Amino acid sequence: MSKRKIKLEMSDDQDNKITITFEGKVTEKNIQKMVSSANDILNNGSPPEEEISDVSMEEALDLSLIDRVKLLISTAFGMGSWFTTNDLCESFIDVYSVPLKTTTASTYLARIYQEGMLDRRGSRNERKYKLKKEYREKMPKLITQ
Repeated sequence: MSKRKIKLEMSDDQDNKITITFEGKVTEKNIQKMVSSANDILNNGSPPEEEISDVSMEEALDLSLIDRVKLLISTAFGMGSWFTTNDLCESFIDVYSVPLKTTTASTYLARIYQEGMLDRRGSRNERKYKLKKEYREKMPKLITQ
């Protein structure tokens, strides 16, 4: 009987990757052991989640515009309330004292939605967004005096 070779490649959410090559008698049990070992390495090898620290206004002003929008969403709408593009623009002026164009806000909301951080409902003209539950505690908040 000839040798058989099997190669297993797996990766996790942080783009950690493991490749295991097995050469010899390939059985279902051996494959299960390979998958189990790879899962153990990826799950235990992932770095611990960083502690989330809130951001001061001074630090926030140094962030990119989209990061300031994300920070504002987590602060102003982080409890899971639905909001519109106009709500975001009004809050942006209140918090940062500079206007945010509606077109820019709309573009950033679409990008943040595509990243999977927001839920969305309504037609294009009546669109509303909400921060997803799994991100509510993971995102930093803006420290306001």
